[in-house]
Formats: sequence, structure tokens, C-alpha cells
Amino acid sequence: MTQRTVLTTILASIVLALPAITHTAEPSQTSGHTTRCESPYRKKPVPPKQLQAIVESHGQWLEHREKPEHQRANLCQADLRHAKLAGADLERARLEGALLSQANLGESDLSQASLAGADLTRAVLKDSNLTGADLRHARLSNANLFRAIGDEAALYNAVLTGAQLRESSFERAHFEGADLTSADLTNGSFGESYFYGANLARAILAGTDLMGADLRRTILTNAKLQQANLQGALLDGAQLDGAQMVEADLESAYLDGTSLVGANLHEAILRGADLRYANFRSAGLQQADLEEANLEGAQLIKAKVQSGKLRMAILYTAVLDQGDFRDAELYRAVMIGARGAGTIFTKANLNEIHAPNAQFHHAQFNEAIMESANLVAADLHESNFTRANLAHANLQEANLRGATLSGADLTGARLDAADLQHANLRGTNLTGAVGLTQAQIDRACLDEQTKLPPNLSRLAPCPTTNQKATRR
Repeated sequence: MTQRTVLTTILASIVLALPAITHTAEPSQTSGHTTRCESPYRKKPVPPKQLQAIVESHGQWLEHREKPEHQRANLCQADLRHAKLAGADLERARLEGALLSQANLGESDLSQASLAGADLTRAVLKDSNLTGADLRHARLSNANLFRAIGDEAALYNAVLTGAQLRESSFERAHFEGADLTSADLTNGSFGESYFYGANLARAILAGTDLMGADLRRTILTNAKLQQANLQGALLDGAQLDGAQMVEADLESAYLDGTSLVGANLHEAILRGADLRYANFRSAGLQQADLEEANLEGAQLIKAKVQSGKLRMAILYTAVLDQGDFRDAELYRAVMIGARGAGTIFTKANLNEIHAPNAQFHHAQFNEAIMESANLVAADLHESNFTRANLAHANLQEANLRGATLSGADLTGARLDAADLQHANLRGTNLTGAVGLTQAQIDRACLDEQTKLPPNLSRLAPCPTTNQKATRR
């Protein structure tokens, strides 16, 4: 083959490819964008009788596609406002950009229909079939979708503000970037659906099935999610501030970096959930089940966790300032480096917690059960351990300056090198404590009811302010 022949062949290939290239480069007009529309009804109203004939012909096309006398309904960009299409069979119909506001499409079949960019504002779609329909960029504000079925439908960037989706089913549907502000999805089925970046602020999702749904980076501010099923759902980076999530099931859900400020999670299930770096400031977690949940770096400032279940939960470097954990179950919780200024652990079960280097100063541990707790080098100054059970706890090198341990049980507790300066040991039984020295006792406050190991003696009375200053 000569060089000229090769050049001619290449040029011919380019020329043949030009139409395809040109067609590909044309701007898409589907879904709110301007799609090429070749319908004779474009931007025109369709008389009722003519519309009925189109629907009937479409029904014949669905059954006998091989026959040329029947045609697929092409009503793209047609003016169908207030149209009466209840019960119509419009499967696979072309309705891109159609004006269907306030149209009656109740019980209609719109499965796999092309409705991209269509205006369905206030349309009635009750009991309709939208399975696999293309509703990208469609406008469905205040539309009635009660009991509608839209499994695997595409609703990218659709507008569904105030839409009624009660008891509807949109499993595996795509709502990425959609606006569902104030929409009602009560008792709906949205399992494994995609809502990435969608807006569900103030939406009602009570009893809704969202199992395995992708809700990453969604806005769910002040949403109502009572008793919703969110098992295994992806909520990383979502905004759930002020959300109502009473008895919601979030077992094994992912909420890494999620904001739940002021959210109500009373009796919610969060077992095994990924809650790393989540923000629970002022959230209500009373009686919530957080067993084995990962709360590494989480913010629980002023959180209400009374009677919460946190057995074996990971609270590594979590911030619990002024949190309320009264009567909470924290058995074997990992609290390495956790911080909790003024945190309340009154009567909580902290048996065998692993909290070396934790910072719980000015905290309330009165009557807490802390047997075999690991608090090595923990900062516990000015904290209250009145009548706490610290049997066999490891308090080596712990900062207990000014702490109150009146009536605490320290049987078998290790206090090697613990700082007991100004610690209140009045009425404390230290006979079984391990690692205590006379120097430590001399810096603490004791009374006649304080019981010491036989090798140590009581300094009475408690050191005065001047004595304390001298010993510093």
C-alpha cells in the first residue's frame, strides 16, 4: 500500500466519522436541559379526544411494535396541564419536558417512560407505576405519589418539595441531588436507594425503610425519622441537626463525620455503627443502644446519654464535656485519651473500661461501678468518686488532685505514684489499696473514718491552706 493510499484511507475514515462526532457534540436537552423534541405537539395543548387517540395507539404499539400503523406516544414538551390520564398505559412513552402540572395520572402505567425535565407540579400520581422511569430534573413539587411504585427510577436533581410519597416504593431509585424538602415519605420503601447530596430538610420519614440507602452528604436537618429503618445506611457527612430519630434503627450504619447537633435519638439502635468524628452536641441519646459502636473522635458535648448502652463501645479521643451518662452501661468501653470536663457518670457501669490518659476532670463518678477500670495516668482532678466502686482499678500515676473519694471502695486498687494532693479521703477504706506511700497520704485530706494500710499513719487534721501551700 502506497503512502498516498494510506493517507486517502485515513481521510475517508475521518469524513465518515464526522456525522457521529457532530451528533455526539450536540448539547443534550433531556432532563430540564433542552432535549431535541420532534413531537408535533411541542409547546401546544393536546385536545382530549386527540390525547385519547394517542394513548390508544400507544397501547397498540406496546402490543404490536412490529406493525408500522401503531406509534409510540411522543408528547415531549406538549402542554398537558390538567390532562385526565388516570389509568392510562403510557409505558415507555416519550414525555420529556411535557407540562403535566395538576394532571391526573392516578393508577397510570409510566414504567420506563421518559419524563426528564417534565413539569408534574401538583400532579396526581397516586398508585401509579413509575418503575424505571426517567424523571431527571423533573418538577414534582406537591405532587401526590401516594402508594406509587418507582423502583429503579431516575430522579437525579428532581424537585419534590412537599411531595406526598406516603407508603410509596422507590427501592434502588436514584435521588442524587434531588430536592425533597418537606416531602412526606412516611412508611415508604426506599431500600438501597441513592440520595447522595439530596436535600431532605424537614422531610417526614417516620417508619420509612431506608435499609442500605446511600444518604451521604444529604441534608436531613429537622427531618422526622422516628422508627425509620436505616440499617447499614451510608450517612457519612450528612446533616441531621435537630432530626427526630426516636427508636430509629441505625445498626451497622455509617455516620463518619455526620452532624447530629440537637438530634433526638432516644432509644435509637446504633449497635456496631461507625460514628467516628460524628457531632452529637446536645443530642438526646437516652437509652440508645450503642453497643460496640465506633465513636472515635466523636463530639458528645452536653449530650444526654442517660441509661445508654455503650458496652465495648470505642470512645477513643472522644469529647464528652458536660455530657450526662448517668446509669449508662459502659462495660469494657475503650476510652483512651477521651476527654470529659464536668461529665456526669453517676451510677454508671464503668467496669473494666480502658481509659489510660483520659481527661475527666471535675467529672461526677459518684456511686459509679468501676471495678478493674484502667485509668493509668488519667487526669481526674477535682472529680467526685463518692461511694464509687473502684475495686482493683488501676490508678497508677493518675491525677487525683482535689478529687473526692469519700466512701469509695478501693480494695485492690493500684495507686502507685498517683497524685492525691488535697484529695478528699474522708471515710475512705484504703486498707486494701496497693502502692500507697506515706508521702501521698500526707498530702491528702483524711478523717477518723479513713482506713489506712497498717504501714501508713494518719495525719490529722487535714492540711490547712498554709500547709498545702508549703507542700506544693
